[in-house]
Amino acid sequence: MSVRLVTLSPQVFEALADGDRASGERLTGLSMTPWFADRVEIWQYMLTLLEGRPHNAPWLMQAVVLGVDQVIGNAGFKGVPVDGQTELGYSIEPDHRRQGHASTVVHLLLDRARSEPTADRVIARIDPDNAASIGVVTKAGFVPDGEWMSPRAGRQLQFVHPTPGTDG
Repeated sequence: MSVRLVTLSPQVFEALADGDRASGERLTGLSMTPWFADRVEIWQYMLTLLEGRPHNAPWLMQAVVLGVDQVIGNAGFKGVPVDGQTELGYSIEPDHRRQGHASTVVHLLLDRARSEPTADRVIARIDPDNAASIGVVTKAGFVPDGEWMSPRAGRQLQFVHPTPGTDG
């Protein structure tokens, strides 16, 4: 079964940020697990990325959907490209990992970046202990690009996909 990305509206972010999974499901028509819906900090962060910047909406987190309506993760960007660069992020529910879904999602996100003429670079910032995600991005053509100190997550390795028009 293949995965696809489904856009989440600001109203869905608001519902999930408020812990209202039932409204999130009603607004999307998708079946959301607690693992997905209860990640309140992600949904709150998405709302902060929209504050005064409604143009970010199409670039933010989306639901990773398996089959017709089963949400198995989230994936998207942290906003429109700025100075040609945008950062992707993704997470797959533990029961659905190691099945190729993350690789598919990264390729879908790169396709999205390719569709935007202002996107020259896509970056990924990953915890140094997350060997699986490091493998996913390097397989997709990302190359090491130093380190990043995240105020929330601490030390992260940075990877860049310098030419969104090509894959590894």
